[in-house]
Amino acid sequence: MIDFILDVFDDLLAFSPWLRRIRDRRQEWTGTVEAKRTSILSRHGYLVIFRTDDGRRKKVRLDWKKDFDIYQEGRRYAKKAGQVLPDTQPVA
Repeated sequence: MIDFILDVFDDLLAFSPWLRRIRDRRQEWTGTVEAKRTSILSRHGYLVIFRTDDGRRKKVRLDWKKDFDIYQEGRRYAKKAGQVLPDTQPVA
């Protein structure tokens, strides 16, 4: 029950973009690139969607094409706590 309340509270905080960035920076996860998308209508033109090892989806929004091109579909990457983006080197 307490976990549910904390999850709901966490989701409410996710609506605030700057709080979400702080929370995302603290997380550590490993996942596989599931999809890559581009958009000219979005503020962040590039989106990389990861499927983490625990089954959750993580969306990483990028501003630069050179960062977008680093991540390849089907490869695994690790994000460490304190970093904004996952490491650029794939995990074995």
